[in-house]
Amino acid sequence: MIDCFTLSKEGAIKMPFDVPRLLSNILYIVVISLVCLLIYYLINIGNKKVNRNNRIILDLSSVKRTAVIIVLVLLTLYLFNRYKILMDTVVTIIIALILAYLINPLVKRLEKRGIKRSWAILIVYLGVVALFAVLGLLLIPQTVRQIRDFLVQLPTLINDTLLWINNINENLFSKNAMMNTFATQMTEEMKNLFLNLQTRALEGFTGLSNSASGIISNLVRIVLAPILCFYFILDKESIIRNISGLIPIKSRAKVNNIFADIDNVNSNFVRGRIIMAFFVGVLTTIMLLIVGIDFALVIGIITFVADIIPYIGPFLGFLPAFILALLDNPIKAVWVGIFFVIIQWAENNILAPRVLSASIGMNPILILLSLVIGGGMFGVPGMVLSVPVVATAKVIFKHIKPNLKDFFIQDEEEEETDSTL
Repeated sequence: MIDCFTLSKEGAIKMPFDVPRLLSNILYIVVISLVCLLIYYLINIGNKKVNRNNRIILDLSSVKRTAVIIVLVLLTLYLFNRYKILMDTVVTIIIALILAYLINPLVKRLEKRGIKRSWAILIVYLGVVALFAVLGLLLIPQTVRQIRDFLVQLPTLINDTLLWINNINENLFSKNAMMNTFATQMTEEMKNLFLNLQTRALEGFTGLSNSASGIISNLVRIVLAPILCFYFILDKESIIRNISGLIPIKSRAKVNNIFADIDNVNSNFVRGRIIMAFFVGVLTTIMLLIVGIDFALVIGIITFVADIIPYIGPFLGFLPAFILALLDNPIKAVWVGIFFVIIQWAENNILAPRVLSASIGMNPILILLSLVIGGGMFGVPGMVLSVPVVATAKVIFKHIKPNLKDFFIQDEEEEETDSTL
């Protein structure tokens, strides 16, 4: 009994394991068990309200299979939490799948011209590498220099912005005590926000430069992702066939139709948003160079990344350019606003109808809600992926909607039968 515990320096008994984590894991198991019981109860209720052919039969083998799946999922989550390399591996595989999804149309076009698939993939790779090499030689030195200069000038820019806000406060709100207090509080909040952004930017840039493990991890990911992408495209029929073999025969056709619709909904959206974002980023950089705004290349890159996010992204790219122009010369800020309106008009009225040939069919309010929820839960990656995820969920719901409709119709018919009896 004594060997099972150790004494701390204060004389207290120290457990050989993490008690809070153990209790948390037990709580998770209890919650999952209750959820499983609830699902079992709902299935039994549902079976009483549908035709015998549509009932879900729960035998001992299906219960065992479900229990094994739950245990495997929990074990996977535990291993991901315990060993970071597993998460890095999964992220690398996801990046490879995204790359395969993006370049597969180019490979298909080359295959239609009689080029063997392996050679088609290599040709696309060489084209992409050549493009990035040229862009890298032309842009990377200037981009790094502008980022360094921007970080050096960031304190001055923050002070100038705060002075500008203070001047507005003194000229407009100084005579009204309530508005003056509110404006002062807003100024302090913006000051704290700017200082926090400055600290994070400096820490991120320094960490990116100094973290050897991070650099090695990213290099490994950069090397492995294209290799995995190559084999995903090369053996895609075999991979799809093996995955399809795991699906029960009676559900295989329906599942294949669901995946086909998901691909049709998301493919044009993802590729189209990237093309449109590249267009906006290039035009924004050219516009800032014409107006004479500092850090034009950095802002153009920010605009390219931000424009991938619908509705909110263009404003996120416009804001830093407008602030820098306003601090330099209000006339420049006016020109930035005019160019921004022109670029957005061209994107939405000329480029979008040509590039986004298939709409995802989502209400703008639903898109905005998905952006807010995705951004609140997972940050920028959540905002980028929220629309495809919601579009995928919409497709799945469209396919299961007839079953739900049949369920409720059957329920109403049984209620009418009971009332007549």
